[in-house]
Amino acid sequence: MKGTALSLVALMLMTTLAGCFGEDEPAPEPQLEEIRLNDLTMKGTHNSYHVKTPGIAALNPENNYTHAELNVQADRLGVRQFELDVHFIPGMGLRVYHTTLDPSSNCEGFSVCMNVLLNWSNENPEHAPLWIFVEPKNVPVVVDELDILEMIQSEIEATWPANKTITPADVQGDAADLRTAITTEGWPTLESSRGKTLFVLLDKTEIRDLYVERNPTLENQTMFAIVDENHSLASIISFVNPDSHGNRLRDASDMGFMVRTRPDEATNEAREVNYTRFEKALDTGANFITTDFPGNNLEIEYSIWLPEGPVMCNSRTAPTHCETRDIEPWGNYTPISLG
Repeated sequence: MKGTALSLVALMLMTTLAGCFGEDEPAPEPQLEEIRLNDLTMKGTHNSYHVKTPGIAALNPENNYTHAELNVQADRLGVRQFELDVHFIPGMGLRVYHTTLDPSSNCEGFSVCMNVLLNWSNENPEHAPLWIFVEPKNVPVVVDELDILEMIQSEIEATWPANKTITPADVQGDAADLRTAITTEGWPTLESSRGKTLFVLLDKTEIRDLYVERNPTLENQTMFAIVDENHSLASIISFVNPDSHGNRLRDASDMGFMVRTRPDEATNEAREVNYTRFEKALDTGANFITTDFPGNNLEIEYSIWLPEGPVMCNSRTAPTHCETRDIEPWGNYTPISLG
């Protein structure tokens, strides 16, 4: 009798467990590692505002390219990383153009350029985060004396909503410094970053040093700084040549830093229709593939298209369960012609 009772109890337990994990209610899958920002690879544009100036482009082939408007780059070409050269002009404020000899731009004011992208972002709130690299073009002594970095900071804060911005302090959190946060806790997740933007100071000269000296922790600052891997503010590593700096870029990627490089430079690869450098850029695990030729001119044979979509899983850092189709839909991602 006692043995019969024990058998009944065992049978009841088995039935209960079968009900929990049977065909009707399968056992829960283990929680997958979340996709983080450094698990992504995206297309960027160099001098994103640039419009070739007649005459100048003929004399200087490296300036012989024209970009679509910033919102078109984002919407049709899948660009998620932008680059704006900023000049302070007395009486005019912060202007965006290449040089005085190559001045044509598709958005002439810094706030105008930002507003074009902000409007696109508001219309597409689920996009993977945008990255805006800002390169001050005044000579360092002028930047210092006129406090142009503070002008840039103020204009970003006045234009871009704080709830749509990810700052160095947001990434650092409670960690001792930014580098520690990135190499131990990692970047924010993709899902928590959708619809937001990160700003980066694109400079490795005295201007960068001035920015870091004045803001040693980047607390209350919007822009990340490009510094060496061992610096306490290390976050983004940038070398334009993926061949000569390939090992360093790969090492930086493995450490968790965001990595930027270029598949083409001075229009050389475009004129030769040579994709070797693009392939090397992808091999580094670069998060930003920054090109002069994102696909906006069908008359040019050379153009950079990420093989899997506007933003794809990084071949070096993304977990195996990462699916590019889950990052962003293809949408209007297609070559266009400016005519």
